[in-house]
Amino acid sequence: MKKSMLYTGIGYMLFGLMSIAIALIFEFKFESFLWGLGGAGMGPGIMMVWKYMHWSKPENRDEYNERLRIEKIEMADERKVMLRDKSGRITYLIMLGVYCVLLMIFSFLVTIEWFMPFAKYIVIVLSMLLIFQFACGIIVFNYLNK
Repeated sequence: MKKSMLYTGIGYMLFGLMSIAIALIFEFKFESFLWGLGGAGMGPGIMMVWKYMHWSKPENRDEYNERLRIEKIEMADERKVMLRDKSGRITYLIMLGVYCVLLMIFSFLVTIEWFMPFAKYIVIVLSMLLIFQFACGIIVFNYLNK
């Protein structure tokens, strides 16, 4: 396992700790943003350091090398590449339809002057769209993989 993964994980953890420390020390309007950044830094950072420690142990090196070999084969496999491309296209078309429906819904809300109270909900809906798009990609790829 590369040392860069360890250093990146430590960097993420330090960024997360600094964000949490600033959020604990100071109280201001963007405190919740710092809490979110702290969690977003600590979670992946801890996982990266743990993976580095786990795969760097001598008893796990053979399994890690086997995983790398299999991953290299899977990434170059023509069938998998074609399926990833096709699942991306299908997901894109699904999201185009979803975005069109949302455009009509938000246009209707603006027309009846209900847009302003819903500003916070737009952020939630767009976050859900991001999660939906990611899940669609996985589901479509698995369906096409059968």
